Amino acid sequence: MPPLRADDAVEQVRARLNLVDVARQHVPLRKQGREWVGLCPFHQEKTPSFAVNEQKQSWFCFGCQQGGDIFDFVQRIEKVDFPAALRMLADTAGVELPERAPGERRRSELRRRLIELNELAGKYYQYVLTSLPAGEPGRQLLQQREIEDDVATRFGLGYAPGGSGLSAYLRKRSLSAADAQQAGLVRRDGLDAFQQRLVVPIRDARGSILAFTGRTVLADEQRKYINTRETEVYSKSRVLFALDLARPVIEERGHAVLMEGQFDVITGHQRGVENAVASSGTSLSEDQVRLLRRYTDELVLVFDQDSAGRQATQRATELAARHGLHVRVARLPRAAKDPDEYLRSGGSWGETLAQARPGWEHWIREEIADLSPSRPADVEVAVARIHGVLARIPEPAVAESVRQEAAIWFGIDPKLLTAPAAQRKPGRASSQRPDGPNSSPVQPAGNDPASARPQADRLSGRLAHLLQVLAVRPDAARLVAEKLPLNEIEPDDREALVRVLDALSEGGVAALRRRLPDFPPEEQNLVWRAWAAAPPRCDDELVQELIERIAQAAASRRRSAIIGRLLEAERRGDEAAVEALSREYAVALSQRQA
Repeated sequence: MPPLRADDAVEQVRARLNLVDVARQHVPLRKQGREWVGLCPFHQEKTPSFAVNEQKQSWFCFGCQQGGDIFDFVQRIEKVDFPAALRMLADTAGVELPERAPGERRRSELRRRLIELNELAGKYYQYVLTSLPAGEPGRQLLQQREIEDDVATRFGLGYAPGGSGLSAYLRKRSLSAADAQQAGLVRRDGLDAFQQRLVVPIRDARGSILAFTGRTVLADEQRKYINTRETEVYSKSRVLFALDLARPVIEERGHAVLMEGQFDVITGHQRGVENAVASSGTSLSEDQVRLLRRYTDELVLVFDQDSAGRQATQRATELAARHGLHVRVARLPRAAKDPDEYLRSGGSWGETLAQARPGWEHWIREEIADLSPSRPADVEVAVARIHGVLARIPEPAVAESVRQEAAIWFGIDPKLLTAPAAQRKPGRASSQRPDGPNSSPVQPAGNDPASARPQADRLSGRLAHLLQVLAVRPDAARLVAEKLPLNEIEPDDREALVRVLDALSEGGVAALRRRLPDFPPEEQNLVWRAWAAAPPRCDDELVQELIERIAQAAASRRRSAIIGRLLEAERRGDEAAVEALSREYAVALSQRQA
């Protein structure tokens, strides 16, 4: 069967999936009348204000005033764009998407098979660790690392014994040996890729296993850690270890904690640092920063205390700043080589976090730590080192603030730190800052400040009420079109009303739902809100009342405008204009009386 067109695929997803089922994977819902209600997954609240209308397949939160359909929900909950949300939902619904290139279908199918193999391998390794005598070396290692059983289960830890046990396990299920090799699970000679190693799954943000890290249990093994090579599903620079577990806590606490090693993170989660993730020993990459940027705008770095860790901290500070992330650096006591050792020895993460310094401050203080302001030669070196750091700061305003503070940190006159002209980079970063992770997925269009005004400023209250009535009573559109003088109402009101009337005339509620993504955000929210919880009254009497009041308000504004022009004409002494405007006002007044 050929793949569907894009529009057809979207409709197929809508037809096959129920928003209630999708939403309930993330938030408990209970039936209340025609709606399902629960605590909003997008903001903190104690009283349920999140409503799902199963009939309309729409949701709305009366607390944060956000709403949408199944695609909007997945975009917000998964922090992805529409194409990614469509792919996720299509996979769930079993809908084949249009292919972007001739080989894309084959690659997509291969990715599905490799992830399936990884999931099975993860279950095999876990079973060996928890249930078989062969898993005893892994259990002993976890005991040495003080990893509790529930934490091991949460992270999916397992054990790979020697031999070809996994290969045989997969072969019994008639799974492809070639695919197992491509997934990095089995060697060409038929032996398992991981031998006598504690196995740590590497999962994506949704929890799918993409790869594994194997930690040896043998004292004489030179390669302490080995990783799955890069595959069709795994690229180490695009994955953050434990992000699937950490992301709700990152959003709750407002920051992520970035560590180097996987056991740093596992120990951290066990001891309350549940917003910790790891770059898995590799330098922080652009893709990893973008991934973090979906969930937070603040990053706390806590790397190893060696020279490589210090260099990694500096690189991460600069890279994160280029993407608009605020960085703090948590310093461990020199006696602790890494977060795992520090936390297991009883170190207080709360105290360490409280003492964390901003990234640029930490960097500069390290650069000048061995210098003294009382020695002229040291001052010259310090100025050069500070300038070197300042030149890396992408935001001019931040660089200027840090420049002044750096003078205080070192104890010299700020004038000594005036940047040479060659080092100044005007306008460096304003265009590089991405949108924040908690911003609405739909942004106001255009650069006109008016486009960013709240709903109360853009649309009149009565017009907003009328739009919500029309959303649930499309049959009232004809009455509105016949009775309401569109040319006399406010421009914003008129444009919003015309959009809704045009959609309803095209094909009722179905057409309105189809066109809704193209509406301004505040109008979208009005409709989603009405679909989540209809206005208390939607009868003809209310519609007629709203029409009359909107028309009266328009006529009142028209009369006020005439009076303003009339007074201006009198001030100028323009008798002809005064006479004409007087007649115009008399007509407007007679229409009101009529």
